[in-house]
Amino acid sequence: MPPSASKSPVHSPPLIVPSIHAHKTTVIVLHGRGSTAEKFAEPILTHPVSSPLPSTASLPETITHPGKVFRDHFPHTKFVFPTAPLRRAVVFKRSLTHQWFDNWSLTQPELKQHLQAPGLRETAIYLHDLLQKEIDVVGPKNVALMGLSQGCASSLITMLLWGGEPFGAVVGMCGYLPFRKGMLDFVTGGEEQEEDSFVESEDMFEREEGDPKAKESDSEKAIGWLCEELQVEGEPRRQGRFHSSPFRSSWAMEQRTRKSRERLEDWLRTSWILLA
Repeated sequence: MPPSASKSPVHSPPLIVPSIHAHKTTVIVLHGRGSTAEKFAEPILTHPVSSPLPSTASLPETITHPGKVFRDHFPHTKFVFPTAPLRRAVVFKRSLTHQWFDNWSLTQPELKQHLQAPGLRETAIYLHDLLQKEIDVVGPKNVALMGLSQGCASSLITMLLWGGEPFGAVVGMCGYLPFRKGMLDFVTGGEEQEEDSFVESEDMFEREEGDPKAKESDSEKAIGWLCEELQVEGEPRRQGRFHSSPFRSSWAMEQRTRKSRERLEDWLRTSWILLA
């Protein structure tokens, strides 16, 4: 279905958590499917996180400020929590639920992936607008995009389709890259590439000077394919800008031991070091 034939969902105003002190940075945080900004914001902002350790710290000093929570470490950061609009979830017999896009399986995201395209396209457009509004206030390097599960997947697609100035960072938790296999197959021809000493270039055919595809990298080709697959109107400026946006990712830890919790806290600290 062409983009013009589908009705755009209605987005409610995002939940804004102002900075404790002077506003210097902004983080846009996306929840997972079935959640909302109101449900997601408090648990993540009030999660206990220990302070960063000096390089010379000894093991008994692993927690220096046990009373601090996640938000305390970013007093100059404004948090923006959008809520995904209500959409029909095919896998739940078309029941309405808050989701950034529709999908069939979280464990096998390639199944019926055509369901994901309309929502991902609409979500990327919506998030691009949010990003630009915050960039206009604090500058591109001081804005980050963060997402959990479906929010992580949406953040990655938003980053790949972004055509503006490179922004601060993307942080993904427990998510995946939609259409990963399709992009990979398009670039590699559906086969794993092997090193060939006889072929120095990725393209066997010489191109005439001025051909826009002559200097296209694999990433640019993949994004071009993604634009066509999502039916993005007005293809973003594919200049590899997303390479300038640091990306952090993590996956859920099954063993909830003290050691794993410490690793999670350390990841949270290092992920946000550019925003502190």
